[in-house]
Amino acid sequence: MKKGTYNEKSNFAKKLKEHKNILMLVLVGCLFLGAVYLNVSLNQNKVNIGNVNEMEMDTNNSSDTESVENNGEDYFETFKKERDELRERELTYLDEIISASTSDDETLQDAKTHKMTLVQNMEKEFAIEKTVEAKGFNKAAVTFNGGSVSVIVEKESLSDKDVAKILDVVKSETGLEAKNIKIIPSA
Repeated sequence: MKKGTYNEKSNFAKKLKEHKNILMLVLVGCLFLGAVYLNVSLNQNKVNIGNVNEMEMDTNNSSDTESVENNGEDYFETFKKERDELRERELTYLDEIISASTSDDETLQDAKTHKMTLVQNMEKEFAIEKTVEAKGFNKAAVTFNGGSVSVIVEKESLSDKDVAKILDVVKSETGLEAKNIKIIPSA
């Protein structure tokens, strides 16, 4: 009878450890999404393209087009540095889960899937940033947030032509609809 009690405690401890790994993975993901949300919401500078027809731009749209203030610092370098540091921590955590011998198969697969998604998003962000810069914008910063993308470009204001260029780049790289793409000018 003592052996059965020990096995029950051992099974409970394993299940608790499995749930702890999953909870930590979810927590890291939430922290990442929270950091992105906080970054964008603190700047209060969203230009939501919304329902833009693929062939024409609605010039009568009364979108709020405020810009991100740099406050004497290089906003883009700071943004990219913070984003990269957060990603590095998240990748390190996922690598720890993947390499842990105590991770169950489901947790291991979730960690691998999350890591692959994260790496793919990083590659898309880099490609979008470089392509937007090649289209004539001095600097760009891109971040994925759930099923949407935010693009911040170094320009005081954006014309419809500028928005169309950026939309074309983001849509071709991500396959997302225009309503899921936010373009934010930065002074």
